[in-house]
Amino acid sequence: MSSTLTSTFRKQTRGPVDLVVKNAKLLLESGIVRGGIGVIDGMIAVIAGDEHLPEAGTVIDADGNILMPGLIDAHAHIHDPTMLEHETFTTGSKAAVAGGVTTFVDMPLTNQVDTIKAVEDKIAQGEEMSVTDFTFYAGMMNTENQVAIPLLVEKGVAAFKAFTCEPYQTNSGVIVKCLSAISEVGGLLTVHAEDQGILDEFGSEMEDEWDAPISHSLARPNIAEQLAIRQSIDIAAQTGGHLHIAHVTTREGVQEVEKGKLRGVMVTTEVCPHHLVFCRDEMNRLGSKSKMNPPLRAREDRAALWSALLRGAIDTVVSDHAPCPIEKKEAGSEDIREAWSGVDGVQMILRVLLSEGINKARLSYSKLLRVCSRNPARIFGLYPKKGVLRIGADADFVIIDQNKEEKITADMMESKCGWTLYEGMTMKGVPVMTFVRGTQAFNEGKVTVKPGYGNFQAMGSGDRLTGD
Repeated sequence: MSSTLTSTFRKQTRGPVDLVVKNAKLLLESGIVRGGIGVIDGMIAVIAGDEHLPEAGTVIDADGNILMPGLIDAHAHIHDPTMLEHETFTTGSKAAVAGGVTTFVDMPLTNQVDTIKAVEDKIAQGEEMSVTDFTFYAGMMNTENQVAIPLLVEKGVAAFKAFTCEPYQTNSGVIVKCLSAISEVGGLLTVHAEDQGILDEFGSEMEDEWDAPISHSLARPNIAEQLAIRQSIDIAAQTGGHLHIAHVTTREGVQEVEKGKLRGVMVTTEVCPHHLVFCRDEMNRLGSKSKMNPPLRAREDRAALWSALLRGAIDTVVSDHAPCPIEKKEAGSEDIREAWSGVDGVQMILRVLLSEGINKARLSYSKLLRVCSRNPARIFGLYPKKGVLRIGADADFVIIDQNKEEKITADMMESKCGWTLYEGMTMKGVPVMTFVRGTQAFNEGKVTVKPGYGNFQAMGSGDRLTGD
């Protein structure tokens, strides 16, 4: 490490630090460097080679493992007051830290968060129940709640959601007005992009074939995503607003996003781990647990997503964590339409990217840093407080044993749902310790902080310039 970083610490600090983590491979924005970090009052105070690290009240030997910024899961359905049987701030945040996630962005399921009182209530609930830091989306946008956009942004809630399909389908006029208003206040609009007309037409053709889980995917063809993304990008081009495409799943959808970026449109996008691991040919084997929206796609789409992730066309990896009690999945055993749409994921993002990405040469560590930490921090206005190992940043980080193998079971999951789509898979690369603001929140399979440790993080203005 450079002497500049060490001398900066010495000028700012007198006496020992609270925590030192030594003997690590630090995953910095500039690359991997051997050394360690020192933490004071929950913030990174020093980054240096081991020989320059100060004395500390607590010293942890990383044993040569990777130390990277904590993940930011920018799309997770964690706490909806009307659906607490699915997940809560407490259970969902425990799953987060068990997966190396130190900040999550909660997305409502049914409950609107589009008034100042609703925002204040949700902040209070999160700070009472969560074990890790959090922020959240406002509710689904419609004709009535657009006026609240500037007020919510002032409260630190600068992310909004719209659907081009059921169950919260809104028309293109609402999206135009929302993106126009958002362009003036520095927020972003995330769109679930599937064309409802296409879904209606193809769904009507399935007739009595709904007993096969794969029918759910066949009824939602690629063109539905492609058309909805294309129209949403055209609207963003006209309004100048920041458009974020939720959970892209198809090669055609990726192509539309790339074309938008090349046109200079303020558009970013995300992908989910389940779309990187599974494909629709496996749905009949996996059963009703494999139902989600958008659905699992063809193998060619899965390959296109990995390629887009590596080259930077996809900006972030998110969980779209939306599990449910197993009974709601089993309800679709004879008719897939009856099953809940959603799967677990917040505990699996890092595991999937290490095992299926890094260890299979589909992803680099520098790209892992960008898509899991730096990029979501920039997009959601949390950077550089979050998402990076830098002096003055929050000491949010995860230590990874890149050689450890782990068999995935429901018993290891912290989620309330009690099941996982990844059951029985063996993955290589495991988050072994997670720290939130310098406090160890997870260690070797156990959550080590109590509910109420998490803090609300106000969003600032996002940044679409997330490329290398």
